[in-house]
Amino acid sequence: MAKQTKTLEYRRARFLDDGQNLEQLVRQAWGQFGTQAERTITVVGDRATTGLRSLDLNAVGFAVHCGRYTDGQGVGTIQTAPAPEVDIGEQAPEPGENFLNSDLMALVKDNHVICMNCGRNAGSLRIYFQQLFRKAGFDDASRQFELVRIANPDKVAIIEAVGVKRVDLEIDIAEATAAELIDGAGGGGVWHNITDSLGNAFQAITGQDETVEQIRQAEKGTMKVSINVPKGDLNAAKEGLAQLSEEVVEDEESESYIIHLGNGDTIKPNEVSVRKQVKLEAAANSVSVFQAWEAMQEYIGELMENGQVEA
Repeated sequence: MAKQTKTLEYRRARFLDDGQNLEQLVRQAWGQFGTQAERTITVVGDRATTGLRSLDLNAVGFAVHCGRYTDGQGVGTIQTAPAPEVDIGEQAPEPGENFLNSDLMALVKDNHVICMNCGRNAGSLRIYFQQLFRKAGFDDASRQFELVRIANPDKVAIIEAVGVKRVDLEIDIAEATAAELIDGAGGGGVWHNITDSLGNAFQAITGQDETVEQIRQAEKGTMKVSINVPKGDLNAAKEGLAQLSEEVVEDEESESYIIHLGNGDTIKPNEVSVRKQVKLEAAANSVSVFQAWEAMQEYIGELMENGQVEA
C-alpha cells in the first residue's frame, strides 16, 4: 500500500492562567458533543473544521482527528482516456456529505501536544480548540493559550542522546578568513571549534571545494557551509560531528547555525525545533489515523525518555 511522509511536531500549550490543563479541557468539551455535526466549527466562506473521532489513551493522553472542508464544494476529476487537451471536471458531494479537503490529528497529554497537519505554528488546531471551548460554554481563561515550541536548555544532552546528521553554519567572511577556513590558520571562535573537532579531515574536504576556495578573494559578506556525516556512517565521523555540535551550541558567539539531529529534530540558537518525520499508509486523501496516533504515542514516549518534553 502507498505511504506518505508526514511530520509530527511537539508543541506546548501556554495559558495566561497557569492552572489550565489542555487535555482536561479537550476531553470535557469533546464529551459534551455526541456527533461530529455538533463538533463542527464554521468560519468565513463556509469553511469548516469538524471533530471526526477521538481515542482515549488513558494515561498517555487523548487523541483527536479533525476534518476540514468547504460546505458544498465538489472535487476535481481528470479524464484518463488519451486526448490532446483535457478539462478538469467536477464531482459534487452527495446529499448528507462533504468532501474532505484536509485533516489534522493530535495527541494531547496534559499541556503537551503532538500534532500533524495542524497548520502554521499549529494555528488551525489552536483555533479549533478555542472555538470548541467557546461552543461548550467554557470561560474566557480556557481560550487564552498558544501552542508554542519549547526550547530545551540542555542541548548537549539531546545531541548525546540522539546523535547528529548534519551541521549548517553561516559565517561572516570578515571574521572567518579563507586562510583560517582552508589552511587551518587564524584565530578562535566557531571555526576553531570546527578544525579542533574534525582536524585535517575537515581541512581536506573544504580545501577541495572550489566554492570555498573562491572566498580567498572575498572581502565581505557571509558564507554557508554544511557538514554531513560521510556515507558509511562512520563512528569516528559521527563522534566528531557530535563533538563539533556540542562546541557550537555552547559557544555564545555562535548565532547562525542549524544542527540536524539523528531523529529528525533540529537545534537552532535559542530554540529546539522538535519534530519527527514518519511514513504512514495513505488513506483516501489522508493517512491512516490509527497509524498516526500510534506514531504520536511512540514519539511522545521518545521525547520523554530523551528529556525533550518540559515538565
